Amino acid sequence: MGLFSGKNTKEKSELNAFLGVGTEYKGKLDFVGTVRIDGRFEGEISTDGVLILGRKASIEGTVRVGQLNSCGEILGDVHVKEKAVFEKTSVLKGSLDTPVLVVEKGAVVEGTVSMTKAAAVEAKPKVVSANFGGGNAKPVARELEVAKTGSDDSGA
Repeated sequence: MGLFSGKNTKEKSELNAFLGVGTEYKGKLDFVGTVRIDGRFEGEISTDGVLILGRKASIEGTVRVGQLNSCGEILGDVHVKEKAVFEKTSVLKGSLDTPVLVVEKGAVVEGTVSMTKAAAVEAKPKVVSANFGGGNAKPVARELEVAKTGSDDSGA
């Protein structure tokens, strides 16, 4: 699921900025498009775009992004509008708010996780029931109301 995997069309977009291994930055980062961080960042990151964190990335602060693909470490609050992916080497210590969450085996997520609906997608509630062999379940019979139209009348 890395930068060049092609599994997501947004990941195919041009890389707008890159903070390499050994780079340290403190402050606020606002960007458009896709940014990859492999170094250390302390502060606030804000975008509607994609943030990619490499294995050596270390982020401390507040992250607000459209999509997140992490192989690194985050200490702080993370707010993702679309989808958050934590690959097997990633660590999150803090809070996470995202509508879609993917956590690979081996990833560490410590803190609070809130999965809310995406702002652009309003899903209709679905009612699901299941009987997993409890034996005591009784079938529920319901009579459905059927609306009749003029074509349903057989006496015409």
